[in-house]
Amino acid sequence: MTVTRSTAVLVVLAALVALPAAAQTPFHEATGYGFAGVSVDETASYHNPAGLPLLETFGMNVSPWPSRASLNALVDGPSGYNEFSAFYAGRAADRASGWGAGYISAENGFDLDSFSVGYGQRAGANLTVGASLFYQSLEFEANPVQAGGDDDTLSVDLGAMYRRQIALNDWRFGLWLEDISDEYGGPFVQLGAAVQLPAGVEIGATLWDLTDEVDSWLGLGIQWDMPNSGLILRGGAADGDLSLGAAYQFTNFEVGLSYADAEGDDFITAGVTGSF
Repeated sequence: MTVTRSTAVLVVLAALVALPAAAQTPFHEATGYGFAGVSVDETASYHNPAGLPLLETFGMNVSPWPSRASLNALVDGPSGYNEFSAFYAGRAADRASGWGAGYISAENGFDLDSFSVGYGQRAGANLTVGASLFYQSLEFEANPVQAGGDDDTLSVDLGAMYRRQIALNDWRFGLWLEDISDEYGGPFVQLGAAVQLPAGVEIGATLWDLTDEVDSWLGLGIQWDMPNSGLILRGGAADGDLSLGAAYQFTNFEVGLSYADAEGDDFITAGVTGSF
């Protein structure tokens, strides 16, 4: 995710941005994207759309369909690199279905805008499935031929998620097939697993690009909702790069901050999430 203006890195970047970027929020950044394959937050349409019917909310649900939305921004990163994102997800009260949308904007010698819309459906007592459309527009501000050229991409993702409570632990297992329409070299296979433990602890892992079409890597994350407190502590590792973060949850709002070390560059992301 590190970006510079040198020609060599731009050539590499042209290959990397052909893939949808991970949805960058304080939660996912701080937990090393370990929960992406089993995402049940507002980014599920951008990650595994099968998580949409399982959307987790907090506070008091004031709408007929429980919902979450977030606004996020990179507040400190590589020189000249800017990023902003917004996500929304809602679900039926009985968790029979869910829907969501997302947007990410990034720039640093290029302008990248990406959008996602997704839908998920319960397919069994413990099984959900989902699909999402992903659109990406990439424009280089200078030297587009040498950098690989501008590009518009429309692709399709599919997902499945199995959720089951075993003893006191709530498990989720996810399969996420990215770019099944082969618009940028896919399909790419991601596998995820997460477990909610007693005392507010949750651990997640996602194996990215299992088929090694570009680069296989492992994301690991942990979150601790401290009992009798609105404070949330997070940590993780994305392909060996460490990250950490914290959030404070009010009744229906959460403010969060994350720090991630990505190949020698520091990324600090801030965001606010609402549940309604």
